[in-house]
Amino acid sequence: MQRVLIPRDLIALPAAGTPVAAVASLATVTANIAHYGFALSARAYSVLAETGEDELRDWWAGVEPVLAALTGDDKRMADFVVYKNFPAEVLAMDEAGYWLRQILMYWGLPNDLVTEDVAERSPLADLPAPRVLHPADDGAPARILDGLVALPARWTDPQFADVAALVAAPVDLAAVSFVENRIRLAVLLLGTGVAARVATATDVLRLAVSLSGGDPGLRTPQRLRRFTRAERRYLLGLLESATHLLEDAARRREQFKRLLFALHPGDYRATFPRVVAAYDVLYTGAPVRGFAADVERLLAERDPAVFDRLAERPGEYARRLHHLLLTFRTAPGLESVAGRLTTLQLLKLQRHLETTNARRWRMFPPRGDWSKAQIVDAEPHRRLGLGPRDAVLSVIGDELTRRLAGVGPVALDPAAARVKLPTNDAELAPYGRGTVFPIPDRIRFVRTASYWASGPVGHNVWYDNSWNFFDADWTPLGECCWDRPGLGGGSVFSGDPTNSKDLQGRACQLIDLHLDELAGAGVRYAVWSLLCYSRRTFADADDVHAALQWGEEPQEGKLFEPSRTQLSFPVRGNHLTKFVAHLDLARRELVYLDANLRSRVQSASNNGALLAETMPAYVEYLDSLPSVHDLFRHAPAAADGLPVRYDDADAAVTGPAYVFRPSNQDSNFAPVELGPVLASTGEAMEVLPSP
Repeated sequence: MQRVLIPRDLIALPAAGTPVAAVASLATVTANIAHYGFALSARAYSVLAETGEDELRDWWAGVEPVLAALTGDDKRMADFVVYKNFPAEVLAMDEAGYWLRQILMYWGLPNDLVTEDVAERSPLADLPAPRVLHPADDGAPARILDGLVALPARWTDPQFADVAALVAAPVDLAAVSFVENRIRLAVLLLGTGVAARVATATDVLRLAVSLSGGDPGLRTPQRLRRFTRAERRYLLGLLESATHLLEDAARRREQFKRLLFALHPGDYRATFPRVVAAYDVLYTGAPVRGFAADVERLLAERDPAVFDRLAERPGEYARRLHHLLLTFRTAPGLESVAGRLTTLQLLKLQRHLETTNARRWRMFPPRGDWSKAQIVDAEPHRRLGLGPRDAVLSVIGDELTRRLAGVGPVALDPAAARVKLPTNDAELAPYGRGTVFPIPDRIRFVRTASYWASGPVGHNVWYDNSWNFFDADWTPLGECCWDRPGLGGGSVFSGDPTNSKDLQGRACQLIDLHLDELAGAGVRYAVWSLLCYSRRTFADADDVHAALQWGEEPQEGKLFEPSRTQLSFPVRGNHLTKFVAHLDLARRELVYLDANLRSRVQSASNNGALLAETMPAYVEYLDSLPSVHDLFRHAPAAADGLPVRYDDADAAVTGPAYVFRPSNQDSNFAPVELGPVLASTGEAMEVLPSP
């Protein structure tokens, strides 16, 4: 349960004990928590102070592994860095000396022959502000599960692990807001012997693909496994009662042909007549005139009847709204449709309409694959007239205002605009792409790490930690990576490890960026990536982890200090690239990216021109995504209302609240789950966590 709670800035605390733990024991535990960059709120500490010595010891034994995993400290990254006295050891080398040592290591010489003995490092003095953990009440797990079930965006792998840990009884799959989440949960329930039902024929196809180990999003070709007789009857039964069976099958003819071929519906003609009829239609090639065909015909004919047809499916209406406004300059029936869209759908529409006319480019990732994203200039003829656009924005704003009235008065921090709402294809973090982390003025360097355990493959494998640098116009200025180990005094690379020397294939690369030196060299933007040099995807490794830290003195503290960690993620997926974040040195901001952008994996030195083309359009796309501020600005405003804050550093927060980065130990609040708010449709929403 701590693994579920702590990433949400909550913590389960032990019961009171007699006699209570010694003050020295409490001090040791709080110092250990600070080592990982966390702290207990004053209320949490007062509860912990009442526990017994044995209970405190057992509690810490359960908490420490979670903190270590969250920060990446459990990887022991520093043990697998080439130059243990980094960065001073590398900065003292000339280029010839650096490459001579590197070549000798590539040839297989032990690292000890070309590296210095580990020197004692000065203790860390520049502790960043901690993340504060608040006591979790008994209802916290249920609220977290409700928030995850309602979330109208694809779960990340950690979120799905949380769902698996929290589900203790059959779940109404109809309550799962996002379709792919619904399928993943159905597979999980079926694996435990719990019955699960889905409503549409396409969902049955997704379920069959997922049971075969494939992608429930149907984005890639999948091979169906051989189903047992019981599984065939179960899936055929779902198809028999599914809505839009013929229409869904006609839309994905080849996929449904393969599914029905695997299920052999002819063996049960009397039991599943609808499925048998659909099978016959697919194989005879008989035309099926359905929703999609009607919409395309009506649009081609510029027939206003298309609005009534689209209103039958609000999601389709929303997806085509821009085209409808270009074609008809109006959107009749939008008031009714808006009431049936989720709050997140409305916010995405609103932000799109607010930004579309100012955009210079359009990005199209086919089936969500950003490595194949196409970038085109924004055509003037696709700009919306201000009158029709503002009329639609007024309808959306009125609906959001009516809906958010149930939240009650809100004290909204403008900085909440830094936090983007989740997107459907993000993989690393629960917050959205484009989320901004301001870099404090005192911070002088940023350190990133890529760590991997490739397994005993018998040869070297690399998952390269890399940075590309650009000026204010996104003109490439250089890079720091395995074959470009530094950019003047602005960056330094920790050496290229040869992981075949380790039984588990473990290795780590560090890169330090010196912010003032980079800015002095004309760098405005720096883009951080992990590249699969060996063309083995992240999923092919036993473990790949990315972490980012920052501080004042790079030679102080350990090579990897968990208290300095700002971002830390396991990196998975069948990809060869991961662009994690970028720095804006003029604004002193770190911006979360989480994209598998097109690039060459041999070296970041090959990617400057590609990123110079891609990043301006991608940054523009990030700006078009809605934020937490976009959500709550539609609620009534009041200074004493529900706090919605980026952080609580300047003032303590009490009662129900949304705080993205809690750092005030005097705060005493219950965090608001955004999932139910974002998934709500026509009803006014209430936010009532237990204080």
